[in-house]
Amino acid sequence: MLEFSDAPYQFFEARPSPFFINVARFVNGKFILPGKNHRITDIRIEGATDLPREIFESGDRLVFVSNHPSHSDPQLVTDVHRQLGVSGCFMAAYDVFLRGKLNAWSMQRLGNFSIDREGSDRNAMAAAIDTIKADDYALTIFPEGNVYLTNDRVTPFLDGTAFIALKAQQAIKDARVKIVPLSLKFTHLSTPRATVTQRLLQLGKDSGHEYNSADPILAVIGLGAHLVSDHLNEHGYADQILVDPDTIFDSLSAFTTSLVSDIEKALETETSEETALVDRIRKIRSKIHQIRTDESSDADPHEIDGLADKSILALRIHGYLTPYLTDNPTVDRYEETVERLAEDYYSQIMPRTGPRRATVKVGEPIDVSEILENAGGKLRNAVRELTMATESAVQSGIDEINAANDAPGAKRLEEV
Repeated sequence: MLEFSDAPYQFFEARPSPFFINVARFVNGKFILPGKNHRITDIRIEGATDLPREIFESGDRLVFVSNHPSHSDPQLVTDVHRQLGVSGCFMAAYDVFLRGKLNAWSMQRLGNFSIDREGSDRNAMAAAIDTIKADDYALTIFPEGNVYLTNDRVTPFLDGTAFIALKAQQAIKDARVKIVPLSLKFTHLSTPRATVTQRLLQLGKDSGHEYNSADPILAVIGLGAHLVSDHLNEHGYADQILVDPDTIFDSLSAFTTSLVSDIEKALETETSEETALVDRIRKIRSKIHQIRTDESSDADPHEIDGLADKSILALRIHGYLTPYLTDNPTVDRYEETVERLAEDYYSQIMPRTGPRRATVKVGEPIDVSEILENAGGKLRNAVRELTMATESAVQSGIDEINAANDAPGAKRLEEV
């Protein structure tokens, strides 16, 4: 999960084919979404569902901004485009295009283009701005940058999406750029407790962990502590931290902060302790990626590999610093947390455990020109305001969906 891609970066431009897009939309909705990789059998779209098409047809520019809670998000949003009657495309991580020539060809014909999410990608930025200006397709961006498998909680948005929208607005004089927040929520239509428990048992067997409790929450916490201990041991930190299930969050928070500071010193990266820890890790990953892909760099490859491993360790541990499951132990969060542990351990996408409903809340449009005007036309001031506005809107949509969620996945474990 969330590994570096060391392949030389190659920009893949969009080469949309209307015929291919229409065929792919049909196949996606009919076969892919309900298929074994996604198991989405019910899709509900709520909120301001008429506004995206009105924006698109009025001549104003449309950008969809969405949370990224699962590996089913692009397929779901593609169907949202279809149901809303809007032609849409994506900005996607370039390693997705590297999974084979046919995959790259298909992605490009769908109107998608690549971005190097670990570095400053001017080609992708230019392509995104040109897509918005051209007004042929609504552009969809996932500002979290990665799949974090925490559907109820948005990971802080990166500023790149806001920067793209604001730059496009500055270049467009006769129309407004409008961001439509999409809040995605996946919930189980059954209680896949037996399937998830089997996954837990297999994880314990493969990782050498023995469970001390039949309580599912305690079992997950115990497994998590064990896997984290193994990660620390592999990196030579076994004697520096005692991973106790009762104090795991505080201990790991202090350790991760210290680890990030050490990596920053080694890379000579300037930062502030007031900066969010996840943003510091992202900056580290970006710096390492730039060094690795710079053929003229004289950095020691072994040293950089070591720092890269430590940054992955910091990112993985960071995902467990808040009590996501214990804060609200629903069936959905239980399944999601076990999936996350398994994905971290096996470094591969895990099979679905049961049929799911996908609910999409279409938020009220955010007028980019108004944000820019309120910032006095200064891009730097407007970027943060727009980023926070979109992040808040997406989180609010998720909260509203959860408040009305009547699916089995919303039940607390003790009620099942």
